[in-house]
Amino acid sequence: MRSRRDKGHKGMTNRLRVLLIEDIEEDAALVVRQLRIAGYEPESRCVRTEEELLDALAHSEWDVVISEYKMPHLGAPDALRIVQDRVNDLPFVVVSGIVGEDAAVECMRAGAVDFLSKNRLSRLGPAVAREVLGASGRRARRDAESALRKSEASARAIVFASSEGIVIVDCAGLVLYVNPAAEAMLGCTGGTLVGHELPFTLREDSNAGEVDMVSGTGVSLTVEVRSSRIDWAGEDSTLVILHDITMRKRIETQLRDSFVKLADTLSRAMASRDPYTTGHQQRVAGLVVQVGTRMGLDEERLWELRLGGLLHDVGKVAVPERLLTKPGRLTAEEFDIVKTHSQEGYEILRESGLPTAVALMALHHHESLDGSGYPQHLLSEALSLEDRILTASNVLESLTSFRPYRRAFEMESAVSILVAESGSRFDPEVVSCLTELVESGEFVREVG
Repeated sequence: MRSRRDKGHKGMTNRLRVLLIEDIEEDAALVVRQLRIAGYEPESRCVRTEEELLDALAHSEWDVVISEYKMPHLGAPDALRIVQDRVNDLPFVVVSGIVGEDAAVECMRAGAVDFLSKNRLSRLGPAVAREVLGASGRRARRDAESALRKSEASARAIVFASSEGIVIVDCAGLVLYVNPAAEAMLGCTGGTLVGHELPFTLREDSNAGEVDMVSGTGVSLTVEVRSSRIDWAGEDSTLVILHDITMRKRIETQLRDSFVKLADTLSRAMASRDPYTTGHQQRVAGLVVQVGTRMGLDEERLWELRLGGLLHDVGKVAVPERLLTKPGRLTAEEFDIVKTHSQEGYEILRESGLPTAVALMALHHHESLDGSGYPQHLLSEALSLEDRILTASNVLESLTSFRPYRRAFEMESAVSILVAESGSRFDPEVVSCLTELVESGEFVREVG
């Protein structure tokens, strides 16, 4: 088995060598685009057959393999076996459309590091970052452990000079060794650490996590902590690697904030065409985040929800302004035109570089669990949790807002409508969250 080296890769933290196993050019381009959005500079090769895969593995080194699950000539399970036979510790990520859970479990048990749906490729960047970093960490740990076995003095010199923070902890949780990089991150010297417990807790359920700390110079840091069991001077110990990810987290936050600001600006610009719904998208965005928070969604999904709330009506740019501002009820023909805004919004957003879930929220925000919605008349199983949250929140906010053809509903009446159709049109858990937000006073809407 050939071992992988990272030759010529120092100093190019954003470079990513990607081996794509894909037979559809558009899907391959979408994967590369998602990696660029995640901050990488991908250098990729796309292969479709076993012969092409073997050639790529023999003549080039790769940081990650991203494979379509099912192709005419080479599927992910066969490709995974080929990669494992020829390359040591090369992360293998499977992406696919609609595939059963059994197929995903099969791939993960065979050694794939992740299995992603093509509808949620926004998770590809974080997944690749995690696994590439993990593989790099594992290679570093193997090298360090080998060096320790050959020569303790040589290993100590390597560890001492490492830019990564390295700490050795015994089985009782007491520090045995700390290198200068770790001292700088932890804000204290080895003399005050050795023989004492770490100033943070290692997670028992995982060998990786993030910790906020203050360096010796008073700078706030976010540090990724990875741990693994090793033999240190004949004792069962734990190797703790500290990796400063402060800049990466700051850039990720800035990028996310810029997307939200752009979406907010665009939604406000829409008010010039539809003055009766001024602020509607901002209020919906705030409401869906409140619901998502109550339902325990993570930061990434809450971010996607906020974008979906801000942009769900963007397709109205394609609807004639006279229909958006018509003072009376629309005719059936006019309403059919207005209903096109869901599809138009999806077409605008799906090529925007935003997460796929955001475009799908624009497409699905008038769908219902029972298939009575539009434009696709989807049933509950086809609607994501994000779709369900946006659908119900959008209706509640719309009902309690003035429209030229009706007065705003009282909040109590609007909630009663959602409750009455809970389980038919709307997701019961989402309706329950909305009801709690209203009853607790966390969502208050002035009636106009």
